[in-house]
Amino acid sequence: MDYQNISSPLPPRQSSLDSVPPLPAKTAPPSADPPTTGFSSSQPPPRKKSLPIFVVPLTIIILVALLLFVVIKVLIPALSGKPGKVITLNYWGLWEDRPLLEGVIADFEAKNPDIKINYKTQQKNDYRSRLSGRLTKDPAVDEVPDIFRLHSSWLPMFTDSLSPVPDTTAKSIGLDADYYTVYKNDLKVNSRYLAVPLMYDGLSLFYNKDLIEKSQASLPKTWWDLQTISGNLTVFDNNGRLKIAGVAMGLTDNVDHWNDIVGIILKQNGADFTKDDSKNNENVEGVLSYYADFATKYKTWDESMPPSTQAFAEGKLAFYFAPSWRIFNIEELNPSLNFAVTTIPQLPVLSSPNSSAPSSDVEMTNIHWASYWVEGVNNKSNHQKEAWKFLEYLSTKEALEKMFTAASQTRSFGEIYPRISMGNGLSGNPKIKPFISVANNAESGLLSSRTFDAGLNTELSKYFADAINSIALKNADPSTIMTDLRSGINQVIQKYKLK
Repeated sequence: MDYQNISSPLPPRQSSLDSVPPLPAKTAPPSADPPTTGFSSSQPPPRKKSLPIFVVPLTIIILVALLLFVVIKVLIPALSGKPGKVITLNYWGLWEDRPLLEGVIADFEAKNPDIKINYKTQQKNDYRSRLSGRLTKDPAVDEVPDIFRLHSSWLPMFTDSLSPVPDTTAKSIGLDADYYTVYKNDLKVNSRYLAVPLMYDGLSLFYNKDLIEKSQASLPKTWWDLQTISGNLTVFDNNGRLKIAGVAMGLTDNVDHWNDIVGIILKQNGADFTKDDSKNNENVEGVLSYYADFATKYKTWDESMPPSTQAFAEGKLAFYFAPSWRIFNIEELNPSLNFAVTTIPQLPVLSSPNSSAPSSDVEMTNIHWASYWVEGVNNKSNHQKEAWKFLEYLSTKEALEKMFTAASQTRSFGEIYPRISMGNGLSGNPKIKPFISVANNAESGLLSSRTFDAGLNTELSKYFADAINSIALKNADPSTIMTDLRSGINQVIQKYKLK
């Protein structure tokens, strides 16, 4: 209908004058002028009543609006496979409180309004066992995490609960190309990654700068250097009691991270304690004997000393092994302590730690220690696609930098980046640099400290601690303790199906 001409004259009608004979019907030629009628111009013909002009277009608008609503709310979500309601992802974290993640969570939710993140920081005690139990629950009844943090050494205990990282996600964030080698060695099983790292940490050698400079000592490059230098720095009072300890090694109860120390020496010595053969057992025995010597033979440490972290913070310890997060503890306990960090000592290639000190031209190992946490996705989650989308975002350089910056507002620095390409951005911090500089030569192990797992690490550490303390405190022959240690190790291997 031509709405512009809706007010034009009505079609012509027959005249009412009887004197005018009817004309024969014929086709009128086309004309630009409207046809005339029998009515004069002063008396316009009556018109039929019609609906208001706006009724028809308003009806069409309403119909179009309804059609668009159906398309947007029903057809598009149905075709794309996305539910029409908001999805909530339960994320169990550890160590980092929600305020540190608020920024990245808000950014992600703004870009993905159909996904909400329910992040909760869990308590470290019994976390592993609580997590294991919760993953077996019904999400319709209990809050079951879609995403959860776990230690890399826990993978054997969670293999049946982890959803493999999608190949597209692994490629997108560059797991093979831009992450430290240790992740590939630990997290890749049957050509698929089982978790994503958002951080890195390892083991470095902290030292008291005032004690080192006062004695004009050099920093140790080998374990024999450490043995000699720490012995020279050890001071006893007039009653023969330890006043200044050279290095916290030799015992387990008051040496924080003793299992990491033993773990890295085992790696450097080529000992694989999961293999029960004479060569590996001999290498394990040699490492335990060497470690205990720092208490029995070199006497750089004894049971009278407080925990090594406290002793170092109080200025009573020259050398101390620890991960990067212990820097925060030291700064809190003693802000004025003048300390620095360097890389851990090395062993000669294919040489036992009990052998004599090597000459300067002997090839040394370049093996360091990694102990880190990763994020996994529950393979029973109904929202695995959305969970991986969130973790893919958290793995971006932008998100990692935001989390690091947020953490740096409350402490010296955030979690060390897991990406190789981001390492240079942290190398300006002299206390972080030693960790980054050797990260691509780091290896992890099952003797990881402070994972609070009440499982694999805890059980193995107990057997190793019993062996070390038997040598150091009960003067047991190292060869005799191997029987019980080997039996304990084999039980753990069988229980957790270790390879």
